[in-house]
Amino acid sequence: MKGKHVISLFIALHVGYGSVVAQESPTWSLSLDSVTIRGSRYTSPVKQKADGSIEWNLGMMDDMPKILGNADPVHFTQMLPGVQTNNEFRSSVNIQGCDHSHSRVSIAGVPIYNVSHLLGFFSVFNGSHYPSMRLAKMPMSSAASNVLGGELTMLLADTVPQHFSGEATIGLISSQGTLRMPLSPKMSLTFSARRSYLNMLYGQWLKADGQTIHYSFYDVNATLLYKANETNSLLLDVYHGNDKVSFEEDRYLSNMKDTWGNTSVALHWLACGQCGVNSKQSLYLTSYHNKFGLSMQGMSLELPSAIMDLGYRGIVTWNRWNLGAEAVWHHIEPQRVEAVNVPFVYAKVPFTDSYEGSLAADYTLPITCNSNLTGGLRYSIYRLSHYMTCSLNPNLSLSYETYNTQLIAGYTFRHQYLLQTGFSNMGLPTEFWMSCGDGRNPQHAHEFSLTATQFLFRHQYRISVDMFYRKLYNQVEFSGSVLDYFNTKADLSNQMLFGHGENYGFNVMLNKCSGRLTGWLSYSFTQAKRRFDALGAQRYPASHERPHEVSVVGTYSFNNHWSIGSVFVYASGTPFTAPAYVAMYNQNLLINYGEHNANRLKPYVRLDLSVNYKWRGRWIRENGINLSLYNATSRNNEIFYYVSTDDDGSFAYRATKFQLRILPSVSYFCKF
Repeated sequence: MKGKHVISLFIALHVGYGSVVAQESPTWSLSLDSVTIRGSRYTSPVKQKADGSIEWNLGMMDDMPKILGNADPVHFTQMLPGVQTNNEFRSSVNIQGCDHSHSRVSIAGVPIYNVSHLLGFFSVFNGSHYPSMRLAKMPMSSAASNVLGGELTMLLADTVPQHFSGEATIGLISSQGTLRMPLSPKMSLTFSARRSYLNMLYGQWLKADGQTIHYSFYDVNATLLYKANETNSLLLDVYHGNDKVSFEEDRYLSNMKDTWGNTSVALHWLACGQCGVNSKQSLYLTSYHNKFGLSMQGMSLELPSAIMDLGYRGIVTWNRWNLGAEAVWHHIEPQRVEAVNVPFVYAKVPFTDSYEGSLAADYTLPITCNSNLTGGLRYSIYRLSHYMTCSLNPNLSLSYETYNTQLIAGYTFRHQYLLQTGFSNMGLPTEFWMSCGDGRNPQHAHEFSLTATQFLFRHQYRISVDMFYRKLYNQVEFSGSVLDYFNTKADLSNQMLFGHGENYGFNVMLNKCSGRLTGWLSYSFTQAKRRFDALGAQRYPASHERPHEVSVVGTYSFNNHWSIGSVFVYASGTPFTAPAYVAMYNQNLLINYGEHNANRLKPYVRLDLSVNYKWRGRWIRENGINLSLYNATSRNNEIFYYVSTDDDGSFAYRATKFQLRILPSVSYFCKF
C-alpha cells in the first residue's frame, strides 16, 4: 500500500491546501479547502457544429463592426471562408464557387428568393429579430433541399421570454426596432420593423458614375410562439419587404427603375417527444416579385418576373435515423418583355406551374467512440405539365471528433430543378427563375469535401481547413445585355449559354475564440470554371469567380463601455466580357462582344472601422453610440463596366465606381 500513500500525498500537495488524515485502514481521506479550475470563456460569435456547419450567435452582432450603423448578418457571412466577397451593388450568396442560385437562403427552412436591400449593403434579414443563423457549405444530409450548393438559414427563437424587452437603432440612413412581448406564460410575439431614408442625408453623395441614385426600402417581421407544453411548440412567422430604386443617366440611359420584394408566411410545429423522437413540420407560402424598367431615347420597356412557392417540409430524428419529406408547388412567371415604341413585337411568355416532391433518410452508424459513418438517400420527383423527371441522390460522410479535434469527409450527389438566369452586372436583382423542362435539363453535381478543425491553447484559438471539389452539369449563364431588347428582337433561348463546370479550392481560417479580442483571419482559394457548348471546348471563369480572398474581422472590448471593430477585405476582381467594337446604326447602339469573361475587374480592397460607446440608463438597460467608416482607406473600387456615350457622340467602355469613397455614419442604439 506504500504506492497508494505516495500518490495520495502527491495529489494533496498539488491540488490544494488541506489536511491529510491517516486512518487505521489503508485508505487515505483528503479534505480540501478549495479547488481552482481555470478555463476560457468562449466569446466568439462563430461556432462550428458537429456536422461541420457554422452557427453564428446574432446576439453578439452589437460588438461587430457596423456599416452605415447596421451590422448585417449576410454581410458578415460573406467574410467567412468559402463564401464569396461582394462589392457594392452586389449582394449574392456564392458558396464554394457555386452560383448564388445554387444556395438556399431561408428563414427557418422557408426559402427567400432575393435577399438584397440597399443594393447589397443590407440584406432582408433584420439581425435583431433572429437569435442565430446557420451556414452549411454543402448539403451533408439527405434532408437538405434540392440545391447544388450550401444553405444559409436564419433561426427563430423557440422559448417564451419572461419579460417585455426590445431594442432599437436610429441611424442616418435607416432605423429599425424589435419588440419581444410575452402575451401569456405560454405565448409570445416578436415584432420587428425597419425603414430607410437614404436620400434625405446621403442624396448628394450616393452616386454611381456621377449620377444620383434614389433608393428606399422597408421590411417587417412578426413571429408568434405558442408553447402548448414542454414537448410541443407552434411558430407562426411572417415576413414582408419591398425595395424601390431609380437611376438617371443623362449621357446614356435616360431613366432606370426597379421594384422588388419578398413575402413569406410559415407555420412550424416543433415536437420533442419521448423515446428520442424529435420532429419539425412546416407549412409555408413564399413569393418574390421583380419589375425592372428602362427608358432610352423615347423607347421604354419593362421586364417583370415572379416566383411563388406553396410547400410542406418535415424532418424527424429518431435515435440514429434522420427522416425527411418535402412537397412544393412552384408558380413561376419568367421574365417577359412589355415594350413601348420599340420596333419589335415580343410574344407573351407563358406562366408555369410545377410540382416537386422528395423523400429522404439518413442513418448514422457508430464505428468507434469518436467516429461515425452516416449514409443517406434522397428520392425526388419533379413534374412540369407533360414533362416529368426523377432522381436518386446518395450522400455519405465519415466524421471523427474529440475534445480538440474534428475531421469530416463527405460526398453527395445532388439535383436542382429550378434555374436562374438574367443580366445582373448592374447589381440589381434583374435575374429571374425558370423551371427545367422544355429543353432545359435539371442541374446536378457530384460534391466532395474534407474539413479539419483543431483547437489550440486551451480552446482560445481554433484553426480550420476545408477542401472541396464539385463537378457541375447542365449549367446556365446569361450572355446578353438589357440593350439587346432595344436593338434586336432578343430571344431568351439565344441569350443563354448551356454547359458544364467544376468548382474546387480550399479555405483556411484562424479564429480567436475568447478574450477581449475576438475575430478571425481567413484565406480562400477558389476556382469556378465553366465550359459552354456554344463556345467550344475552352473553359471560362464563372462570372462570380474570385480566385483569392483574404478577410480579417476583429473586435476588441476595452471595458464595459468602449469597444472597437474592424473589417479588412482583399479579393480578386470578378471576370467580365468586354466589347470588341461598338457602333451606331439607324440610331441603334450595336455592340459586338469579345471573348467570354476574358477580362477582370481590378482587385477589391476595403477597410471598415467602427467605435462603440455603451452606457446603462435608469429606464433603459443599455444605450450606445456607434461611429462607423465604410471604406476608410478611400479605395476607389470598380463595380462593373458599361458602354457610355460622350457629348461628342464617341463611345467609351468605362468602369463604374462607387463615388462615395468613404461612407461615414453615426447611429444610436438601445436595449430595454
